[in-house]
Amino acid sequence: MTFSIIARCHKTGQFGAAISSSSPAVAARCIQAKAGVGVATSQNITDPYLANILLDMTKYDLAPEESIAELVKNTDFIEYRQLSVLNRDEKPAAFSGKYTLGVHSECISEHAVGAGNLLANPQVPKAMVDAFGFVAQRFEMQSAPN
Repeated sequence: MTFSIIARCHKTGQFGAAISSSSPAVAARCIQAKAGVGVATSQNITDPYLANILLDMTKYDLAPEESIAELVKNTDFIEYRQLSVLNRDEKPAAFSGKYTLGVHSECISEHAVGAGNLLANPQVPKAMVDAFGFVAQRFEMQSAPN
């Protein structure tokens, strides 16, 4: 079981990420980030190079959706992978190959992506993204000037 969330604060532009996995050695390899560029994940038979490639493509002006589409088109064994990517400005993107393990899903919002495999149910990524949106909204309300 692995599930993750990558997100950005629409006010500050800061990126964040979190992951939980039944295999800690795997979780340590899944998230990659580059300051000023974005954050990406490669999970489910993870290949950390794929997340770095996504960030490099994003750095050179490919939108997250375009980056994933290009990587999917040109990568061997991609159907075993689960990917997500988020940059500074554009809508995030995600991909789950047809051989992703067990119950798997992803949820994409304007500022976050949740993804997971071997899940208890397919609603886990949506719950993470919804919680991020709720917390971000509460923080914004608390930090607004009176």
